[in-house]
Amino acid sequence: MADPVRDACVRLLLDVEKQIPLSGPLEVAQSRLEPAARARLRSLVTEAVRHRARIDHVVSGFLSKGSVSSLHPPIRQILRAAGAEHLVLQSTSPHALVNGWVEIARRYGHKGTAGLVNAVLRRLTREGAAKWAAIESADAHGKGRAFRTLAQHWSVLYSHPAWLVERWIGAWGEDRVRAILEWNQRTPDYWLRLAPGVAPGSDVLPEGHEAGWIPGAVRVEAGSRPHEEAAFGEGGYTVQDGSGIVVGLLAPDPHGLVLDLCAAPGTKTGHLLERGGERIRVLAADRSPGRLRRMRRGLQRLGREHQVHLVACDGRVPGWGTAPFSGALVDAPCTNLGVVRRRPDVRWRVTEDEVDRLRAVQAGLLDAAAAGVAPGGWLVYSVCTIDPAETLEQRAAFLSRNPGFRPVPLPEWVPAGARRDEGEMLLLPGEFETDGGYAFVMRKDAR
Repeated sequence: MADPVRDACVRLLLDVEKQIPLSGPLEVAQSRLEPAARARLRSLVTEAVRHRARIDHVVSGFLSKGSVSSLHPPIRQILRAAGAEHLVLQSTSPHALVNGWVEIARRYGHKGTAGLVNAVLRRLTREGAAKWAAIESADAHGKGRAFRTLAQHWSVLYSHPAWLVERWIGAWGEDRVRAILEWNQRTPDYWLRLAPGVAPGSDVLPEGHEAGWIPGAVRVEAGSRPHEEAAFGEGGYTVQDGSGIVVGLLAPDPHGLVLDLCAAPGTKTGHLLERGGERIRVLAADRSPGRLRRMRRGLQRLGREHQVHLVACDGRVPGWGTAPFSGALVDAPCTNLGVVRRRPDVRWRVTEDEVDRLRAVQAGLLDAAAAGVAPGGWLVYSVCTIDPAETLEQRAAFLSRNPGFRPVPLPEWVPAGARRDEGEMLLLPGEFETDGGYAFVMRKDAR
């Protein structure tokens, strides 16, 4: 009988190649397995995605012709998953690994394809570790002499698309980009935003937590399961990496009626409500009714659902009338290129065309929000990406279109290295112990 974990892994990897985000299908697949098998599936599929280009490079060397990318899609995913199991996880004996994956191959092909998988995996278990290590050692000889360019070498070594590595080197320079790529290959830890009244040393928090530089937050190590702790279910904290900083950029007491665009899943909405207390009400808009339903459940966990009115609509085409808002939060859809460590499939789904498309969407949302803000009101824009087109360039374009807005100084606790122009913060992945993200804060001129 075929291993259900390996079989599920192949199906999930096929989904990733179809540009389907991994998180939803993975959650469904895990729900059908026993607890121990769920953890194994998550590790196997995550590492196959996280190290895909490097695995392809090694495995392609064992093919008589062509590369992994030229194979029948299910066989391609079988070899990638087997490569992750042997080269990264190192959790199975060579004999068991070959036999297990050949059995899966029989379900997706014929005798010939099963024979191909058998031959490739036998070589992989004998020679793969040396070829895997050779990719790293190439870096010690003149910036990857075995590759035509530095970007191509790092694309394989760190499993990121070459176009993206080149783009980032142009924006941030080689040293910072190498640090970003290394960060993205690590297993993520977690930042927890604490509810009002919960102190960093509280015994309701997960064991091993430690305070960091973000006010009202603590960190817990990789491998923790903060979502499963009782304190999470009781609203004691919210899992919210560097994005927990965004609402903290506001003045101490946000109040009145606030517009929250692209609000789901609601982590920033919850933070707004915690900061404003009973003096704040939020109109939360999102295109997805399903995401809004899940958002409502999250707000119920915090006991704040009575302060929010949910609206299913495209925020670029306002569906809430003409009432002015005391402030607006635009947590815009983006390429998610700041959170590749946490969402490893993102790197394989984003294209340069997608960057341009999302930049236009973000601009439309910003202008809609700006029009709804009352004189003297505030506006915050945030994205969990680091691409200049969605961050630094977006701010400059917004100010050119909306001259009635002025930057607001950032709080003193924001690290100096994360400050750009006035009212603007950029967190490159890993530089400040968080994943990447960007935000700016503006205020509309009073009349």
